[in-house]
Amino acid sequence: TDFKKKKNRKTKHKNRDKLMKNISKVETTDKEVPSLQSPESISSNWKNLLKNLPKEDEGAKPKTAFVRRNKNGQLITNQPIKHPKAVQVGQKKKIPVKAKETHEDEDDVWFDDVDPMLLESDKAAINANNTPEALVKVNGFTGVTKILGMDCEMVGVGVAGTDSILARVSIVNHFGHKVYDKFVAPREKVTDYRTAVSGVRPEDLQGAPQFKEVQAEVSELLKGRILVGHAIKHDFKVLFLDHPKKMIRDTSKYKPFRAAFGGRTPSLKNLSERFLGVAVQTGEHSSVQDSQAAVRLYTMFRKEWEAAREAKQVKNQNARKTAAKPKPEKMKVTKLTADSVGIGKRAMYCPSDSEED
Repeated sequence: TDFKKKKNRKTKHKNRDKLMKNISKVETTDKEVPSLQSPESISSNWKNLLKNLPKEDEGAKPKTAFVRRNKNGQLITNQPIKHPKAVQVGQKKKIPVKAKETHEDEDDVWFDDVDPMLLESDKAAINANNTPEALVKVNGFTGVTKILGMDCEMVGVGVAGTDSILARVSIVNHFGHKVYDKFVAPREKVTDYRTAVSGVRPEDLQGAPQFKEVQAEVSELLKGRILVGHAIKHDFKVLFLDHPKKMIRDTSKYKPFRAAFGGRTPSLKNLSERFLGVAVQTGEHSSVQDSQAAVRLYTMFRKEWEAAREAKQVKNQNARKTAAKPKPEKMKVTKLTADSVGIGKRAMYCPSDSEED
């Protein structure tokens, strides 16, 4: 007997409900679509706007895809495919946009190996690079430090002002703050103030302290301290002072600075522009600013500078030790003679007494 499969009434009602819902959705969407207006109702302004709008580039056509294999077994294609030997051709590479550099999280490494009590944690202490204030750490220690920078200004005396005498001395501390700055009364008649370079004028030297007074103060200030300067031998010459060589740091003699200028002696102006980004000596020179620039150059490269000095000292010590070692004495060779050893002339044969005739 065959049994007829009865239809499930529940599924029948469900299908009917779904159909009715779809029909209702279509009707609602038809109602929501607005009827297009006739072209005549469009305003003339809109027509003019359509004329002025740039037309889309109709000439650009999609490139035909290709895939081929070269002699090396690589797949050359213009389509993005994932294959270990695939080489994509004709696709523009997106250049990543570099994020703006932020210096907020950078550590303050302006000065190294300094007593923490002398340092300030304010990172906004140093101003913009292209200003003279960049040579000074504003919130830094303002007293005398172990490292000092010095520069002098001279005026001309004698015939045509060719000889130089001291006119001004400026000394700054490790952080660029001025700790000593005085003009000096001339000991001879000044024939050339060299104002365009030195910045010294006649009224600056009126009532200035005497040379011996300034010389004694500077000498006392420099005792036991590292002195930084540029071509500082000229400053010592007009001050009639001397300083231990191991306590002098001359920026004009530092080998990396000279190497940056082809082995020649660089000027302080060029050094400041290249390594500090600060323009100095643009007009009248300032001994304060020059000493600040010299100290700043030293503090920038202090670790490398001192490491090179220590390596040189070790090398020199080793050389002295090898030179101080006593050389082994040479063995004296004495020529032996027959008489000294007791050897006579060659013995002659004599017949023994025991021999019988």
